[in-house]
Amino acid sequence: MSADRLHGDTANLKSSQSRALQRLGERRVPADRVISAALARDLLDLSHQLGRQLGLFIDRRGQVERVILGDAHSLSLPEFARVRGALGRLRGIRLIVTHLVPDPLTREELADLAKLRLDLVAAVHRGPAGIQLDLANLTPAAPGAAEVFTLRTWPRVPVSTLSPDLSTRPDEETPPPPGAPDLPINFTAFIRELEARLVAATTDARAEARGTKATALMVHGGGPEVPARIAELRELCRTAGIQLMDLVTQRRPQPDPRTFLGAGKLREVIVRALEQDCELLICDPDLTPSQAHAIAEETELKVIDRTTLILDIFAQHARSADGKLQVELAQLRYMLPRMIGKGTAMSRLAGGIGGRGPGETKLEIDRRRAKERINALTRRLDELRQRRDQRRALRRSTNVPVVAIVGYTNAGKSSLLNTVTQSEVLAENKLFATLDPTVRRIRFPEDREVVLLDTVGFIRDLPPALLQAFSATLEEVADADLLLLVVDASDSDRDQQRAAVEGILGDLGAGKVPRLLVFNKCDLLDPEELAVRRAEAGPDTFFISALDRRSTFPLMQAIENHLWERGKIERPAAFPGDDES
Repeated sequence: MSADRLHGDTANLKSSQSRALQRLGERRVPADRVISAALARDLLDLSHQLGRQLGLFIDRRGQVERVILGDAHSLSLPEFARVRGALGRLRGIRLIVTHLVPDPLTREELADLAKLRLDLVAAVHRGPAGIQLDLANLTPAAPGAAEVFTLRTWPRVPVSTLSPDLSTRPDEETPPPPGAPDLPINFTAFIRELEARLVAATTDARAEARGTKATALMVHGGGPEVPARIAELRELCRTAGIQLMDLVTQRRPQPDPRTFLGAGKLREVIVRALEQDCELLICDPDLTPSQAHAIAEETELKVIDRTTLILDIFAQHARSADGKLQVELAQLRYMLPRMIGKGTAMSRLAGGIGGRGPGETKLEIDRRRAKERINALTRRLDELRQRRDQRRALRRSTNVPVVAIVGYTNAGKSSLLNTVTQSEVLAENKLFATLDPTVRRIRFPEDREVVLLDTVGFIRDLPPALLQAFSATLEEVADADLLLLVVDASDSDRDQQRAAVEGILGDLGAGKVPRLLVFNKCDLLDPEELAVRRAEAGPDTFFISALDRRSTFPLMQAIENHLWERGKIERPAAFPGDDES
């Protein structure tokens, strides 16, 4: 056996032990058997002699492809070039491991089964009843289940049950336990039938699936806002076209500084995600660069956080050239600190005349190019800001007042703009459907005109990279004469959403701009609840359905009264909500 087929630390082995390991790599088992009793016995004998676990990768022809040498408690498996099978197909490799004590398959071994899509995992150990096996394999999940496949573990069986050959000792010829299910005695037939069912299940699941499958991880400190955060994360996934298979929450003051959930819990989540055929892990709150790196070391799944998800939604919805530039700038600013290497990966390579070295590493080149692109985008967006300043100056010179519609994402701002201006701006039941600001004019009696500005929706914990990149656009809000703060009246989280919007307005320098509070989607409220809210509301609060133009008439009258009867420039000393900004 060639040295590259032996995986593990062999530094302290005797030459006789190294030769014994090499001979294991030359063994074969019948293709229709999981393992022969003779090989199981020899494998266990050598494992106990070394005091270390051993493992074998065996292909479907019965050839030992790799011998793995571990320590007393675990194995470190070699990497495969391709991590996962396609369309439900398995690896074509089974893993046989030795246990020095008769313990069942460990969590790590089951994780390897799911992660590597192995045909089967078997733990071999010796106990009072002789040599026995613990078995596990992947199997299609039950109809209607969220996952595509699940883990199946078998009752412990004597090795002779799966290897009725002449090399079996009489004391090992024990029948299977009563009530045992159909065991993989004929391994060839078993694996052929199993893989056919997995392929069929995966094909059906992909036909029904919509979007990338993902598992979301959330760490929170408890409190009444947690259900709203969970609902919002689900909605972000839906808007991004992600099929959220599972959402795992953990209550703790702060995420684990290394692995977000803690190493053990993260391992469980990864196994579950692989069972559900997920491709993506989403973390909320945002990951630090070290956390992202540590999680990536544990799994081949793609790992992103909440900000990355929001940036992806923005990238999907950007339509104008300006919007695309702002999204790209936000993405680069967020990713630049996360372009990190290990150890000396970021240092200039030494050597050569004068110590110049062969040049920059690829990571350094990527970072330099990212910085150059950020500078170029910043210059172009500065030009955008100047053009917007010119347009605002022109509006001020013509004495046309500006009313900006602001609010939480998906509160109905675009629907309101469409209704009162008879426009056809894109309005969808999704987060951040409006990304590019829209300006429409609306005419009042006596030839009075108002510029109505529809803005990008806000969200709690708005990523600073987004706020900075969209500053040229959001400056319009601070310069408006009046704000319409739209709130989704049907959302149980409306008070927290309003507080988040007020906080962002304060960050933008718009905390003192006069505003009218507009509760939208009131047609979804119970009439009695709506009556109570109307009775408790102040004079500058309005209840509408943005899809019903008649319900907006009192709001339009209030806009006219504020801008002209009270004077467009006049602003009250205090306004409801200012103290919360």
